[in-house]
Amino acid sequence: MVKTIVSRIKFYKKSGARLYIPESVLNDPEFPFGDDDLVKIEISNPTVMLIKPVWWEMLDWDKMKNAFEKLPDDIKEKIRQKGLEPT
Repeated sequence: MVKTIVSRIKFYKKSGARLYIPESVLNDPEFPFGDDDLVKIEISNPTVMLIKPVWWEMLDWDKMKNAFEKLPDDIKEKIRQKGLEPT
């Protein structure tokens, strides 16, 4: 089921922006995030999605080339598909 809520975004000149999420959304059992969770933001015009990141999306593979080479092939392929492989 899709739940639609209208909310407000506030921009700050030096630090970015904050999106207000109403308590009714936070208390919804289908809301996937908890307090202090990391959130991946994907922008695909005209949609913005909030997604739980996968561990390998949070690493800088350019700084970890040796570790990348030791990963299983399926993980390396997922990293490549997201454009995150080391250069």
